[in-house]
Amino acid sequence: MEKDSKEPKKEKKDTKKDQKLSNIAVAILAIIIIGALLFYLVATYYPDILENLGGPEEKKIQTIEYGDLADVHYIGRYASNNTIFDSSYDYPENKTGGTPAKIYLTDNSSAIPPSGYSGYSNLINGEYVVGFIEDLVGLKTLETKTMDPIPPEEGYGVSPNLGDVIDFSSLGEDIKLKIVEIKENQPLPEEYLEIKDMYGLPNITTIYVLRYETHFIGENIDLYFEDDFGVVPLWENATTITKINETLLWTYTTPDNSKLENITWVDTNLDIGYRTIYPTNSSSVTFINETIFKVTHSPEINDTIMFYNNSFPYGLTYVIEEVTADKIITYVQEETNTTNKTYREFDRIQTVNRNITQEITVSFPAEIFQFYLDFLRQGDPLCNYRLDSLADESVYFEVEIVDVYKID
Repeated sequence: MEKDSKEPKKEKKDTKKDQKLSNIAVAILAIIIIGALLFYLVATYYPDILENLGGPEEKKIQTIEYGDLADVHYIGRYASNNTIFDSSYDYPENKTGGTPAKIYLTDNSSAIPPSGYSGYSNLINGEYVVGFIEDLVGLKTLETKTMDPIPPEEGYGVSPNLGDVIDFSSLGEDIKLKIVEIKENQPLPEEYLEIKDMYGLPNITTIYVLRYETHFIGENIDLYFEDDFGVVPLWENATTITKINETLLWTYTTPDNSKLENITWVDTNLDIGYRTIYPTNSSSVTFINETIFKVTHSPEINDTIMFYNNSFPYGLTYVIEEVTADKIITYVQEETNTTNKTYREFDRIQTVNRNITQEITVSFPAEIFQFYLDFLRQGDPLCNYRLDSLADESVYFEVEIVDVYKID
């Protein structure tokens, strides 16, 4: 009886074991079915996924040609001492981190990349470096190379020297200035003190003296907004250059008698480097003889006067607060809503010699001259002049070609 009573327990135990095996089998079957279904869907609708199941796709090896685009990691070094001056890596010492430069390979400095590739440029660190572009041509995808040294003329430029002629034509005016003097360790000129703090100008600097090279005897000068000689309103062909020497220019003005009232006066004087534009149609010639004429300004309150000088080419705007018999009292427009205003007085009546003698040289502190050279290079990337630490330096680059793109 005891033996018979134990048999049902054994049978029950086996039943539980069989049930567990059955559950496992069902689960495995479900996995197989689901896997097969997923594989079918992928194979049918996303065949590219199957191609990449074996790992990342290998990059196609392509040789760089002009007209291509390339992602390039680089390290720029001074050739003289191997010091790094620029890099696309965050950690150039072990070439990690950072983002490759997106380079458009072209021998035309003014060319723009193809449509849809606006992130690419023929500039590296904001500069068109001829030698860098040339040395990339012929390299292949994933290739690394240490380039040969690039001379300053094909790299980041040269310092301007005595006798050099700087062409400003790329800025839209036919102006050429010749460096006639470089004076080192000079106090900051008085006309720049007004903007000293704004531009962080030093008390002692190098002064570049440049001479205008584009004018000639007999030339009629339009002195309105475009030029910097004389003190006359907009009278067509009214002012003629009568004499020029190394530092001075002489002009004679014959005002147009039909345009003596309601004129827009532009007062320009290179001797102290300024240009003042009075409110539109607010000035009149009130006296004239063979040697002089007088101009009277009659602006309205809250009209504005634009003031430019060599150090502040974009100008300052002065708001007219009061007009007296002989003065126009103004303040800087940016200070309209402040209690501490910066005031400036302009003469209301100006006596102008019809025979005018002026300097044809202008002087720039090195820091302001650098501003002009930077601006020039934006219009003409092949402009070789610069004043910073990269001037006159031979450089070389270590490069890694991350990828190359051919444009159809």
